[in-house]
Amino acid sequence: MNLDSTSKGTLYVDITKNPEDLIKKTSFKVCQVLYRNVEEIPNVEMVKYTVSDYNGISAKGGIPPVINISFSSGYLEKKYNVTNRDTLQLLNEIVGVLSHELTHAYQWDDGDRYSEIGGVIEGIADAVRTLLGYKDYNSKKPGGSYKDAYSTSAFFFVWIERNIQKDFIYKLNQSMLPDDGVKWTWKQVEIITGTPVEKLWEQYQNEMHLDLI
Repeated sequence: MNLDSTSKGTLYVDITKNPEDLIKKTSFKVCQVLYRNVEEIPNVEMVKYTVSDYNGISAKGGIPPVINISFSSGYLEKKYNVTNRDTLQLLNEIVGVLSHELTHAYQWDDGDRYSEIGGVIEGIADAVRTLLGYKDYNSKKPGGSYKDAYSTSAFFFVWIERNIQKDFIYKLNQSMLPDDGVKWTWKQVEIITGTPVEKLWEQYQNEMHLDLI
């Protein structure tokens, strides 16, 4: 639903062409990363997507079967000016943001423990966005912590996926099932990969430093 009748709201429609179809296609791609069988996917029956002019970028609310996602037309207009009206770049940004929020719609969260483990949840969402090609993995930089969420955690997860453990993102998401009787901790990374997360982080950091030499 587009609640912005100004040029900013029109810009979103002009770029996406068919917003409903875009949501369906992006949902499918997200689920291909997060799951291996249809039976594993949470029962999301409806995604209520709203475009409006507000301070921010995008946000997800609700729980399956009904998910709410908002997107800021004001943010889109700012990107429109920054990218010198590059509509392809803007479409990629829209889909990238959408893939992050749809990951939140479909991923597990260890029984609604976001306040405790939000870092890994946000890291998974940005990792899915990266694996789908809507976040530049080559923009990663040394430093920080694997717990820092968003890009910092995401690029680390993608590195593990590509270099250490195939299907890591899938297995990491599965380790956060709400009814498996296990309270999620970073120890799960070692269970999945066979290596403590601290050692993996050290190896990842060392490789980035070598790339900069």
